[in-house]
Amino acid sequence: MTPSPDRLLGTLLGTAVGDALGMPIEGLSHTNVRTYYKGIKEYRDDEERGDLDAGQWTDDTQMTFALVRALAAHPDPADWPEAAAEAYVGLRDEARRWGQTSTAAIDRLADGTPPEEAGTPDRDSDGAAMRAAPLGAWWAVTEADRDDAFAAIRPVLSATHRHPAALAAGWGQAVAVRELLRLDGVEAFERSAFWQTLVEHTRWAEDELGEDHRVTERLEALADCIDSFPLDLGEACDGVGVYADEAWPFACAMVARRPHLLENTLLSGINVGGDADTTGAMMGAQLGALHGWDAFPDEWEDGLEDCGRLQEEAQSFADALR
Repeated sequence: MTPSPDRLLGTLLGTAVGDALGMPIEGLSHTNVRTYYKGIKEYRDDEERGDLDAGQWTDDTQMTFALVRALAAHPDPADWPEAAAEAYVGLRDEARRWGQTSTAAIDRLADGTPPEEAGTPDRDSDGAAMRAAPLGAWWAVTEADRDDAFAAIRPVLSATHRHPAALAAGWGQAVAVRELLRLDGVEAFERSAFWQTLVEHTRWAEDELGEDHRVTERLEALADCIDSFPLDLGEACDGVGVYADEAWPFACAMVARRPHLLENTLLSGINVGGDADTTGAMMGAQLGALHGWDAFPDEWEDGLEDCGRLQEEAQSFADALR
């Protein structure tokens, strides 16, 4: 089925909502989230760093919407790596909490390194996964086969990340978004089928990328404990840090655990702590793909930084796809 415009908007704007909710507790442990913030229930200022206020977002949203603009302006996937690279370099003067991997890759792009060679190969951070939602939305609408989709998506992810685990997680996020957008509403979600699809497609990508299967191994380890208590699945992920085989599988597990509860699921995952803005962005994209933008609370829309501009850019992207 063709995704509704509302669910395409939910995919992209959900990224920004999850990012902004997780922003103030980025890097904090679960214990410190509870101690210093009493849990995140709404947008909050970053009280420790003091660099961002309630409702503001980080590099996760910056990079995602730079990619949204690039894809909307260039319908041919062959043009995407160069267009994405140009959009990323254009963000350098307004960078927000860029991680070491993204900073190094974008500096290389700015110095003229081709996008297919710019991505840093020596770290497996989750940066590729947090910006993959627009690529999954494109795949859901175009219905390209897997080989063609991988051929289009991998070069875009490689502009900032070349480590096999980072690329596998980025591809996996695109797969997750595509699968959720193609469902006939939240009532059609079936966890075992969703999880099997993630494992199958991620293992296939890992085989294409080399011999590193750590992301699939984490998915398989999480499969039997998604319903475990307490809610914190961080221990099964060896923490929820910046590594691709921790953060992305964790985000998927939290969504698969309670897909019908948008607010509760998103906040539960964010309050685990760790790389909370990025796990929030990935969960927000998946939940937005499943529920649509209209399902998000009004206060999350009203309090989101530059929400009107983000909506316009998301709508332009949706129009270009359709």
